[in-house]
Amino acid sequence: MRKVFQILLLVVISQSIFAQKGYEIRVQIDNYQEEKIVLAHEFLNRYPVVDTVAVNAQGEYVFQGDSALASGVYMLVLPPENAFVTLMMTEGEQHFSIKSDYNSLSKSIKIEGSLDNQLYYDYMNYLNDQMIQLNAYRQAAAESTDPNEQVKNKELFNQEIDKIRQYQFDLIEKNPKSLTASLIKVELEKEIPEFEGSAQEDLPYLQYEFRKKHYFDYVDLSDERLLNSEALFGKIDYYLNNLTHQQADSINASVDRVLQQLQQSAPNTFKYYLDHLMITYASSDVIGFDAVYVHIVENYYTKGVAPWVKKEDLDEMIEDITARKNILIGQTAPNIEMQLRDGTPIALHDVKADFTVLYLWQPNCSHCKASMPFMKAFYQKYQNKGVKLFSACTKVTDKVPACWEYVDNNEIGGWINTVDPYLRSRFVQIYMAKKTPKIFILDENKTIVMKDIVAEQLDEILEYLIEEKRQKETPAGRS
Repeated sequence: MRKVFQILLLVVISQSIFAQKGYEIRVQIDNYQEEKIVLAHEFLNRYPVVDTVAVNAQGEYVFQGDSALASGVYMLVLPPENAFVTLMMTEGEQHFSIKSDYNSLSKSIKIEGSLDNQLYYDYMNYLNDQMIQLNAYRQAAAESTDPNEQVKNKELFNQEIDKIRQYQFDLIEKNPKSLTASLIKVELEKEIPEFEGSAQEDLPYLQYEFRKKHYFDYVDLSDERLLNSEALFGKIDYYLNNLTHQQADSINASVDRVLQQLQQSAPNTFKYYLDHLMITYASSDVIGFDAVYVHIVENYYTKGVAPWVKKEDLDEMIEDITARKNILIGQTAPNIEMQLRDGTPIALHDVKADFTVLYLWQPNCSHCKASMPFMKAFYQKYQNKGVKLFSACTKVTDKVPACWEYVDNNEIGGWINTVDPYLRSRFVQIYMAKKTPKIFILDENKTIVMKDIVAEQLDEILEYLIEEKRQKETPAGRS
């Protein structure tokens, strides 16, 4: 008899395992007439489609597959207005049913077979109710003319915030392994202390530094389910773009903090964020952000931590950053040996000026032609203000005469006009000037202080740089 029970138990277990293989999500939406709905999932800041299904004879939309879905945050998207229902997809809870009403999707939702989804919607409904109360207190404080009433409503508002925070911590404590808890932890931040005894003017800086330092304290970066969530993406994006000074050195430090934590605790998440950040800064139009791209490639990809990158792609990246490294803002501009119209040699570093504008162009370039009026106006304004314009035409060999013809026709002979007929200096490669025009601003030490700007910006930027230099050179207390 014991053997019979054991056999029966094994059959039940095997049937249970078989039944739970893959995923099956049954969806019923009242007051919704469209034929198809879409299942998508959150991934970084994108929403890849998993499947599209049509309604069956029973009025259900059934998503199913033989392999389990990657854990994370998913969405049921309902055309044509693309209203959506958020879903928690976790290991072991991928066979469940959803019933809702199109007229109140989130509020009327009922889920059977998924504790994490039920937990999530209990939390969201609680949060929505509390937001109504918070808005009521905020409005009452704003509309009241009675100071005591204002103080009372502000205190009630703060008490409500404390209640929400306590609810979040209780939920996390009771359901520590749930995806819902992990998402809440992404939202949480350490409360900023009072900093008693600090000068009033120091408070904003102290508060900012505390917030930035403790920004990720509650986040479980080892939870790779968060890769499939816009919550983590938004958290990291805000840290890099709002809590970090938008200068290359500061961004590099913040990028390192994020990537190193992910590398240690979540290798798969690290992989995707490394590629995402590399591509983001490589393709950025923000001046100076190419230094972040160089930093990422140099400190990660070249160190062998990205084995998924093909050798030929890695070689191309290394070649690219090798060229960029020498012309980053803050670097000394590479010296180039050029020649004047009469063949006299002249080097970029031989030019003595407070600021030197290096202008790389070609006569048949439409963008160069469009920039020319601005370049001429700029030169007229700044030629006697310690600024010199070093112009380098990129034409070579028998095309060089076109450079001088253009100089004459546009009456720009007052500039330092140069060519390199046989590209002995390699200035086109060194300054990555395959596309023109290309503009660099160098200081008196030939340090690159600005680059990749358009001619229209020169006036404003030089005005600022000249004033900044003047203030640095003016003794304290004198004007």
